[in-house]
Amino acid sequence: MFNARKLVAAHFWVAFIAFFAAILLGEWQMYVRSPLSPWINNPEHYYRSVTAHGTVMAYVLPTLVAMGFGYAITEITLKRPLIGLRWAWAGFWLVIAGTLMAAMTTALGKASVLYTFYPPMIASSFYYLGIVLVVVGSWIWVALMSLNLRAWKQANPGATVPLAMYGNVAGSYLWAWTSVGAATEILVLILPASLGFTDTINAGLARVLFSWTLHAIVYFWLMPAYIVFYTMFPKAIGGRLYSDTMGRVAFALFLVFSMPIGIHHLFADPQVGAGFKFVHAAMTAMVSIPTLLTVFTIVATAELAAKLRGGTGAFGWVKALPWSNPMMLAVTFAFIMLGFGGAGGLINMSYQLNES
Repeated sequence: MFNARKLVAAHFWVAFIAFFAAILLGEWQMYVRSPLSPWINNPEHYYRSVTAHGTVMAYVLPTLVAMGFGYAITEITLKRPLIGLRWAWAGFWLVIAGTLMAAMTTALGKASVLYTFYPPMIASSFYYLGIVLVVVGSWIWVALMSLNLRAWKQANPGATVPLAMYGNVAGSYLWAWTSVGAATEILVLILPASLGFTDTINAGLARVLFSWTLHAIVYFWLMPAYIVFYTMFPKAIGGRLYSDTMGRVAFALFLVFSMPIGIHHLFADPQVGAGFKFVHAAMTAMVSIPTLLTVFTIVATAELAAKLRGGTGAFGWVKALPWSNPMMLAVTFAFIMLGFGGAGGLINMSYQLNES
């Protein structure tokens, strides 16, 4: 019995409605900066749209998708009703309230600070409170994922946690950790300044705290995709996962390596010591390991499926893959983009490049 059906649907509907609005804002931004339009004649409107676009794409969309996907995984893989359904709805409405608060403040021109909101730019306190509500709503999801897993393990002592739930909980723990940085920055530094309680703000410390969230949040977005790769893709193409253990290792490595890497965005900042910059550069490079493990495992999974369909040869099996299956095409294109994006990321995180 899928008791959380309406809850999951609500998360995805709101996520993709917000995503559609963000796409329109992005299209408008490209248009006003293109030769098809006169140069931006109202910078204020432009930066309002950039702030709204970034806020939705960085915080609202991935948070709602991860939450809804996580609730679905919990009930489907654990085969039991979601514990804390009312709390889950409370978290959802907190995210909605925070999104509307931040969006309205931005639309009124009171928060044109981009989604990074670096000081000394200060927005209306309502924008920051909106972001905090989104984060608090997501923390309810984190707690519920942990509670549901604990209850399942108590009812099934010695049983192996399903891989999808394993990755889901790892993703929730990653988000719990990485969201603390931006939340601390807002509550301790920015919100008091926005409310007029303080006259000065430590911009360097604010950047360090935001870097805590800035890069690791990318892996929070990535976790649901990797769960799909490891658990849904093999079944969709008529095969089986090459290695369940490899998937668990990859999720664990993401959780460990992606925590302390944000400072590689601050290589040019003088307030961060060279030693910390080097450590973060090294840890950022280590994040490539679970990605490479995933690429190997999923390609091996595809090869197994192709050979079950009669594929032969070192590369001849590629033709036997079910290319008419949307999942097959989606994962293929995702891996191609991951290759280009990952290579660019390894170049851009280079300590030597950023220090020069």
